[in-house]
Amino acid sequence: MDWHKIEKENPGLNIRSASFLGEGWNCRAYLINDDLVFRFPKHADHWQELNREIAFLAFVADRLPLAVPRYVTVVSKPAAAEQGYAVYRYLAGRPIDPSDLRDENARSLAAESIAGLFHTLHALKPDSHVRSLLPCEDARTVARELLWRAERNVAPKLKPNAQRVMFMQFEGYLSASQNFAFKPSVLHADLSSEHVLVKDETISGVLDFGDVNLGDPDYDFMYPFLDFGEAFAIDIAKRYGHADLERLRVKMPYYAIVDQIGTILDGPALAPEGEVTIAWRRLNRLLSEKH
Repeated sequence: MDWHKIEKENPGLNIRSASFLGEGWNCRAYLINDDLVFRFPKHADHWQELNREIAFLAFVADRLPLAVPRYVTVVSKPAAAEQGYAVYRYLAGRPIDPSDLRDENARSLAAESIAGLFHTLHALKPDSHVRSLLPCEDARTVARELLWRAERNVAPKLKPNAQRVMFMQFEGYLSASQNFAFKPSVLHADLSSEHVLVKDETISGVLDFGDVNLGDPDYDFMYPFLDFGEAFAIDIAKRYGHADLERLRVKMPYYAIVDQIGTILDGPALAPEGEVTIAWRRLNRLLSEKH
């Protein structure tokens, strides 16, 4: 990108500092003047996801209990940057870390905040325009297709015991009709620790709604489970008012396993360096825990 041209495209913008924040599968992000976050899609077809996030956040920003990005500028036609860019006001805070949950009171407040976010998100009723932008896939079809791909491209690289556990997880999920009895809800679908911001020892904001979709609300509990363990995820679920904690205990490991498989299968073409390696490590750990 050409920061000088970006200044010219944005009257009144004087770029005094620019620092790289990080990248996801579809975008790279930079912090400008400690005030604005510029997100640059990596390819033209990544605008579909970014536009969905922008439209959804415009609808939901004032409805959620935590701060979320508020986009102020969208430049989709190539000019100063090859694929254009979108800009939102910087949300102060740092990604939540396990050390933030060591204190019992802080852990309780964090669980309460995330439970409140999930409760509000899952109860949302988007207007017709926003709803039309949200993917809504058939859960059985997705699971069967992923199993087919995993059988061919993941299982051969696993040890026999890990293979057996992987297939048992798919079989258990697909054979339980209760797993498909949910009413599709609005999901964040990517609430990993790096997307939860902490400021002054409390959760202050949530980032990255690029995967927002309509699906099984239980899926949103998977990342707290993966990053902080079952006890914290169940604490969130209790505060949320989950109706079937035992079913959730079974589903969270399954969703964590298939999330790693998805990264292994699709990540080589999209994920930042190192993510696929981490996914393999996590997959083997999750499967070994289910032996």
